[in-house]
Amino acid sequence: MNDFNILFYSSPQPMWIYDTETLQILEVNDAAVKRYGYTREEFIGKSIKELRPPEDIVFLEQAIKNINISPGEVASNGEFRHRTRDNVILNVELITYPLTFNGRQARLVQTQNIDAQKAMQGKLQLTQSKLDKLLDSTSIGFFQLDNNLNFTYWNNAAEKLIGYTREYVIGKNIWEVFPDIMNSDFHVNLEKAIYERVNVEFTDYFWPLQKWFFTNAYPGEDGVLVHFRDVTHIKRSQEALLEKIDQLKEVSFLNSHYIRKPVASLLGLTSLIKENLIGAEEFKVVAEQIQVCSLELDEVIKKINRKVNDGENLSEVAFAMEEFSFKGLLEDIIREYQSRTPYHDLVLQNDENVMYYGNKQGIKIAIESLLENAIKYSPEYSHVTVTLKVINQNIVLAVQDFGIGMDARFVNRIFLSFTKKELVRELGEGLAKVAEVTRRHNGSIWVESRQDKGSTFSIRFPMSNLSAFKTGSVCDYQMLTDPGVEIKYIEDGHYLHIAWRGFHSLHSIKAGCFKVIEALTKHNCIMVLNDNTKVMGSWEDAVDWVGNEFFLIMEKGGLKYLAWVYSSSTFSRLAADLTIDSIKADIIIKTFEDITPATQWLEDMRRDCEKA
Repeated sequence: MNDFNILFYSSPQPMWIYDTETLQILEVNDAAVKRYGYTREEFIGKSIKELRPPEDIVFLEQAIKNINISPGEVASNGEFRHRTRDNVILNVELITYPLTFNGRQARLVQTQNIDAQKAMQGKLQLTQSKLDKLLDSTSIGFFQLDNNLNFTYWNNAAEKLIGYTREYVIGKNIWEVFPDIMNSDFHVNLEKAIYERVNVEFTDYFWPLQKWFFTNAYPGEDGVLVHFRDVTHIKRSQEALLEKIDQLKEVSFLNSHYIRKPVASLLGLTSLIKENLIGAEEFKVVAEQIQVCSLELDEVIKKINRKVNDGENLSEVAFAMEEFSFKGLLEDIIREYQSRTPYHDLVLQNDENVMYYGNKQGIKIAIESLLENAIKYSPEYSHVTVTLKVINQNIVLAVQDFGIGMDARFVNRIFLSFTKKELVRELGEGLAKVAEVTRRHNGSIWVESRQDKGSTFSIRFPMSNLSAFKTGSVCDYQMLTDPGVEIKYIEDGHYLHIAWRGFHSLHSIKAGCFKVIEALTKHNCIMVLNDNTKVMGSWEDAVDWVGNEFFLIMEKGGLKYLAWVYSSSTFSRLAADLTIDSIKADIIIKTFEDITPATQWLEDMRRDCEKA
C-alpha cells in the first residue's frame, strides 16, 4: 500500500475523489462512509451535487467555476452545508486537491465538521446581539476604537448625542471624524488611556454642539472602549449659580457703598425740615440738595437694575443648534435694521454663501448688538459696512462704522474685559452678549479703531467637521488639525524662527508650543525669534497658559533670549503684552515691530554670549 492509500483510507476526516468533468464520485474513504451514512457502493457513482441541500446547489456551482479558473491549485473552498443519507445537515469546511485518478482528471475532497464551532458562533452572536441591543437602548453613548484609533463600534445613543451616523464613523480614524477637538482635554486624556494603559475620566466642552460631556475611557488589548453622557444641564446650572452669586456680590457692594450716602443725606435734610431748623430763605437751598441726592439715588438704583437685567438677559441667549445660511441671516438682519434706521446706509460686502451649524439665535443677537453699536456711534447719513468672509475654515464677520473711534486706553479696556469673563459686563449688555456667543462657539472677538476714523468689531466662528457633516459642506481636515506654526532652525544665527500664522485659540497654541519645545531641545537653542507677523485676531484665552506654564518649560529647556515680533492686530499685540507681563521665567524678552531689527538684536545677543 503506497503513501497515498495510507493517508486516504486511514484518515479520520471524511474524504472522497470526484471526476472534475462529470462530478461523479470515484472513490471514498471509511470516515466518509461512516459520517454520511451511505454504503461505499451507494457513494461511488453519486454526483457531488447529491451531497448538498437543493437550495445550496448554486453555491456549489460557483465554487466549481472558481476552481476551474485555476484547476491545478489546492483550494480552500470555505464553509458549506452537506446532507447525509438521513437528510441531516452538516456544516463543513472543504479543502480540495487536484490529482489524476485511474487516468481521469479528478480532485480529492477533505471535509471537516464545524457544527460545534457554528453552534458556538451562534451563541456568541446571540450574546453579542443582546449586548448590542442593551448598548443601543441606553442613553449613554458608547464607542470603541481599535489600536489604530479606528471606530469599530458606535451605538444609537452616540448617534443621538453627537449627530454622526454609525455608517459615517465606522472604519474611520477618530481624528478624521473629530479633527476640531485635537489638542483638547479629550485628545490628551484619550491618548493617556491608550498609550499609558490607564483608565481615565474627565469632563470636557464639545464646542461644535455647545455641550459638556462626562467621559470614561478604558484601554484593552484590542483598543479602547469609551462611554460618555451629556452633563450640560449640570454645568449650565453651576455657571448660572456662580454668575448669580457674583451678581449679588456686586449689588451688595452698590447697596453698601453707593446707596448709603444719598440716603443718609436725604434723612439729614428731611430732618432739618421736620424739626423746623431752617428758615424760609434756606428752604430753597435744602430742596435743591434733596433733588441732587434723589437723582444720585435714582442713578444708583438704575445701575443696580442694569446689573440684574444684564445677568437675566445673558441667560436668554438660547442654546438650540440648527443649520442655517450665514448670508441669509445677515440679509434678514440688515433688511430689518435698514427699515428702522433711514439715516444710515447699511452695506453688506463679500457676502459668501456659507452654510453653518450653530446657535442661530445667539449669533443673531451678537450681530444685532454690533450693528446697534455701530449705528449708535456713526454720524447721520453715513454708512455702516458688514463684511462676511471665510478664512482658513473660520467664518469672520466684521462690522465697521465711520464714527469718532476709540482711544487706545478704551480699546485696552475692551480687551481686558473680553480676556476676563468677570469683567465683560462692565462693557454693557450688548458686548457682553457678543462675548458670550463667541465663547460658546469657540470663537473670538477683536476691535480695530482709530480716533475720528471709526471702529471695526470682528467676530470669528470656527467651522467644525460636524458643521460640514450637517450642512453637506466640505471640511478641510488639514486646516483643522494644523496648529498654524512653522518652526525653522537658523544655523547662521543659532536661533529658532517660530512663525505663527492665522487665527489661534488655546488648543492650537498649545499644539504649536509643544512643537517649539521639541525643536528647542533638539537644537539646544538659547535664542528664539517669535514671529507673530501673520497672526490674525485675538488669542486672549491662551495668555495665562503661555505666560505661566509654557515659558517656564522653555526656561528649563535652555531659552535665554526671545525676540517677539508683533502682529498688526491690536488685540494680538495686547495679548502679547499681557503674556510678557505675566512671565515669571528668567528670560530676556524684547518686542519689535518687524523682523529685521529683531534678528539684529538676536545677533547682538549671540556675540555678547560668545565674548562672555
